[in-house]
Amino acid sequence: MPVLDTELIFGLNPSDKHHASTLKILGELSKKGQEIFAPDTSVYEFQSVLRGLNKKLSEVKLALASLKQVFEENSIKEARTLGIGTILLQCEFEEKYGLSYFDSLIAASAFVLDRVIVSNDKAFDRVPDLTRIQIK
Repeated sequence: MPVLDTELIFGLNPSDKHHASTLKILGELSKKGQEIFAPDTSVYEFQSVLRGLNKKLSEVKLALASLKQVFEENSIKEARTLGIGTILLQCEFEEKYGLSYFDSLIAASAFVLDRVIVSNDKAFDRVPDLTRIQIK
C-alpha cells in the first residue's frame, strides 16, 4: 500500500504541471491491484503549503474539500499515521538522514505502513528500507 508524497497530492489538480504523470502512476498502481494511501502527514503538508502561500481560509477549505472528492473518485484512501511512534521516527529520520521536517514526517508515515512511497524526491532514498516509486 504505497503512500503519496505531497507532490502527488498537488499533482491531482488538473492545472498542476505534473497532473498527467500523477494520473499515469496512480493508474499503473491501480492496475497492479495496489491500494493507494494518502497519509495524514501529506495532507497536513498540503494544508501548510497553502496556508504558507497566504491563501484565504475559505480557499484552503475548498481545496481540502476538492481533495477529499478526488480521493474518493480515485479510490485513494486516507491513512491515519500520526502518533508518538511516527513522531519519534520523524525525529530519527530528520537527524540521521538530513531530511526536511515534512519529508521526514511523510517518510515516517510510509515506514509505519508498508515502507513504500510514491515520489520524485530523491531525499527519500536516504532512508534505508524505504522504497520509492518514482513518478515518470
